[in-house]
Amino acid sequence: MSEFDSAGAVFTRRPKSLAAFLEGSAEQSRLWRPEELGAIFRHQMSAPVLVDLGGYDAGVAVRLKKLSDAQSLLLKSFSDLFHHRAPPLELLELTKDFAKANMDNSQSTLPNEVAAALYYTSIAAALVQLDTRISKLPDPDLRRGLLWTRDQPWLDDPTRQLLLQAAEKIPPPGGKGASAS
Repeated sequence: MSEFDSAGAVFTRRPKSLAAFLEGSAEQSRLWRPEELGAIFRHQMSAPVLVDLGGYDAGVAVRLKKLSDAQSLLLKSFSDLFHHRAPPLELLELTKDFAKANMDNSQSTLPNEVAAALYYTSIAAALVQLDTRISKLPDPDLRRGLLWTRDQPWLDDPTRQLLLQAAEKIPPPGGKGASAS
């Protein structure tokens, strides 16, 4: 197995480097097997949002509690958040920031692939459910990241569909119409 962690090397750089990770990740050795990543992803999707995002300062923790309980929305897990018809925008942004922080942290216990999936899924939920963009990534990089995430064998079908819908909202490079293939 290679000593070089391509995901870690790329994610410690700026978002523009995501393209390099996505293009080279299949060629590099992985620290985790697909079935392990699937188990970690499923666990993360069922994890309480307040537990993972509650590590922010006390003010953010209070806002998170209010957001997750707002308007009787039962947003207890990341899956609930991503697949809700009208998720709170601020909660999606905090989730995106949480995932990015885990991608940028070599000490994170969350595998880079799973953190990247959370990152792109939070962006996808904002695009699809709220018709709002919460990423500054250029269209080609964002589309590539959404499709890379969609293609992970360990992803669940509802999340895969959400990512596909989001990718269809991003114009393909140099093309007319949005084709997500």
